Amino acid sequence: MMKVKDRCKPPPKEKQLYSLKAAASKHSSGTEQDWWNNALRFLGLIAGLYLAYLYTCQLQLLHENQLWFSHLTELERDLSFRSESALYYSYYKQLVTAPSLYKEISTLLRARNINSFQDFSILPEIFLATLYRVAGLKHFVEPVYFYINVVFCMQGMQLMTLFCLAWILSGTPIAGCLAALFIMFNRESGTRAHTAVSLRECFAIPFVTGGILCTLLYHHSNQIEKTHAKVLSLLLTLVTNVCAAVTWQSTQIVFLLEGISLLVVQTLGLLPKGKVCGLLLCKVLAILAYSVVYPGYHNPLSSMFICFTIAWALVTFMHSSHYEGQVMPTYLYVLWWALTIGLSISLNTIFKLLFFGYEDSVLMFKYVCSKLGLALFKDFEIVVSLCHSAFQPMSKDTVLRTLGSGLLPCYVIAIAVFFKPIMAQIRNALQTHQEPQSKAQSSTLARRPDPAWAYAVLLSLLLGMLSLWTTRFQYLWVPCACSIAAAGVCHSKLWRDVSGAIGAKSSVSNMVRLMSIGTIILAVTLKEAPALLSQLRLMKQLHMPDTVALMQWIDSHTPHSAVFAGSCQILAATRLCTGRATTVGPYIEDNWLPKSAWQTYQIYAREDPGVVYDIMGRLGAEYMIVEAGLCSSLSTECSLVGAMDLAANVTSNKLGLATPPRFCEALQRDHTLHQFTLVFENQSFAVYKIA
Repeated sequence: MMKVKDRCKPPPKEKQLYSLKAAASKHSSGTEQDWWNNALRFLGLIAGLYLAYLYTCQLQLLHENQLWFSHLTELERDLSFRSESALYYSYYKQLVTAPSLYKEISTLLRARNINSFQDFSILPEIFLATLYRVAGLKHFVEPVYFYINVVFCMQGMQLMTLFCLAWILSGTPIAGCLAALFIMFNRESGTRAHTAVSLRECFAIPFVTGGILCTLLYHHSNQIEKTHAKVLSLLLTLVTNVCAAVTWQSTQIVFLLEGISLLVVQTLGLLPKGKVCGLLLCKVLAILAYSVVYPGYHNPLSSMFICFTIAWALVTFMHSSHYEGQVMPTYLYVLWWALTIGLSISLNTIFKLLFFGYEDSVLMFKYVCSKLGLALFKDFEIVVSLCHSAFQPMSKDTVLRTLGSGLLPCYVIAIAVFFKPIMAQIRNALQTHQEPQSKAQSSTLARRPDPAWAYAVLLSLLLGMLSLWTTRFQYLWVPCACSIAAAGVCHSKLWRDVSGAIGAKSSVSNMVRLMSIGTIILAVTLKEAPALLSQLRLMKQLHMPDTVALMQWIDSHTPHSAVFAGSCQILAATRLCTGRATTVGPYIEDNWLPKSAWQTYQIYAREDPGVVYDIMGRLGAEYMIVEAGLCSSLSTECSLVGAMDLAANVTSNKLGLATPPRFCEALQRDHTLHQFTLVFENQSFAVYKIA
C-alpha cells in the first residue's frame, strides 16, 4: 500500500525545475535556430538583389561603352538597333510618338499586307509604349532609355531567378552567389541583351527561367507541404509560362523539352501523375493563351508540345487499361516511349498539313534534313536560315570560354554526381520486381534522387544538346548551366561522397566543403575579373556616316508615303529612322523569310531589268536602295548573292557569256535604263527612283 502511494506522489521540486528548464532551453534553442535561419534567408535575398543590380549595371555600361550611346544623336541611336532589333524598336517608337495611342494600335492590328502584331510578336513593345504614355514617364526619362533599361532590368531579374534556383537546389545562398559570378563572367555566351536589345529572347528567357524556378518549387517537398503554397507555386508557373509564350515563339520548343523531362521523372516514379498533369496543364494553357493573343496566326494543335501531350495521354490511357496496378516489363517501357514520340510526330505532321498547308510543312522538313546533313536543298529560305548565325552549331569559342571560366568543369562535376542516382533509379524502374527485393535494392530505393534535381539535370542536358545543334538556345542553356554547376559544387552530397571515399569524418567534410567553395569563388573571381574590368573600360563609338547620310536624304527628299525596296537590314533601318513604308520586313529568327523577300532580292540576282521592274511594280516600290557591299560581294555559300545564285541554279561552272549580269551591276554600268533613275549615291548606297 505504501508503494502505491509513493508512486502517486508528485515529483520533487528539484525535478520539476529541471524539466521546466530543459523545456525552456529547448524552446529557446529552437527559437534561436529559427531566427538564425530567417536571418540567413534575409541576407541571401539581399545578396541576390545586389548581384542582380550589379549585373544590370554591367549590361548598361557595356551597351554605353560599345556605342557611346549617351553622346549619339537620335538618328544615330536609332541606327544602333540592327536588323530585326530595329524593326521591333520601330514599333515602340511609332506608338510612343503617335498622336493617339489607341488609333495607332488599331492600325497595327488591322494591317493588311504585314500584320506586325501577329507576324513579329510585338506585344512587349505595345505594353511598354502603353506603360510609358499612361504613366506619364516622358517627364522623367527618354523613350529609348526607358526601353533599353527595362530590358536590362529583366536580365537582372533573370539573374535573381537563377540565384534562387541554385539556392533551392543546394540549400545554401552561397551557391546563388557562385551562380551569379558564373553568369557575369560568361556574359558573352549567356545573353545578347547588350548587343541586340530588342530580341524576343531578351523578354522571354527571364520568364522561362522563372517558370523553371516555380516548377522546382512545386517539386520540392519542403516547399509544398501546405496546400496554399502548392497552389501558389502552380499559379506562378502558369503566369510565367503565359508571359514567356506570348513574347517568344521558340518557347514552345522549351515547353517540349520541359514536358519530356517531367514525363521521364514521372516514369521513374519520382513524381505522382497528378503533379505532372498540373504542370503540363500550365504549359497547355500558355500555348492556348498564345493562340488567343495571336488569333488566326497560330493553331494550338500545330504545336509540337500539344501533340506530344496528346500522344502521352493516349499512350498512358492504353497503359492504364492493360497494366493498372502492375509494373511493365522493360521492353514495354521502351515501346511506351517509342509510341509516344512516334505518335506525337505523326500528329504534328498531320495538323501542320491541315492548318498551314503543304508548303510550310515541306520547308520545315527540308530545313531539318539540311541541318542534319541528310540532303542539300537549294531553296532560298533554307539557305538563308542555315547560314544565319543564330542557327549555326555552338562555336568552339563558347566551349573554350566556359572551360576557361570554370563553368564547364563545375557543370560536368554536378551532372556526374547527380546523374548517377538517376541512372540507378532508371535501373530500378526497368526491373520487373517479380522476385522479393534484396536489402541492396531496398537501400537503393531509399536513396531515390530528389525529383527537383532529376528534373533540373534532365532539362539541362536536353537544352545542352539543343544548344550544340543551334546556337540561339545556348542563351538559355548557359544561364541554367551556371545555376546547376554552382548548386552541384556547393551541395553537401558531393562532399559527402568525397569524404566517404577518403574515409573522413563529417566535421572534416564540412570544413573541406566550405574551404573548397571559398577557393572556387576566389579563383574564378581572380581569373575572370580583370578581363571583365578591361571590357567595362573599353570605349567605342558608333561610326556610320554613309548610313546617316542616306537616312537624312530619305527623310528630307522623299514623301512620307514613299515605299522603299532593298535588303531586309537596310529596310528595317529605313522604317525606324524615317518612318517610310517598306516592301518587306527583316529576317526574323522565329519565322521563315517573308515570301516577298525573294522578290525584293532580285535586285542582286542575275535577272533582266524588265523583270525586276515588273517585280517592283507588283510590290508597290517607288524607290530602290542598292548596297555596294552586297552587289560586289563574292558568290560564296553563305553570302546573299551566293544564296540567290544557288536558288536560281546558277553555279560557278555555268557562268559564261550567255549568263546575264547581276541587275545591280547592270544599273552601275548602264545609265540608260529609263525605268530606274539615280537620285542619291555615296560610297555605300545608291538610291534609284522607279518610274
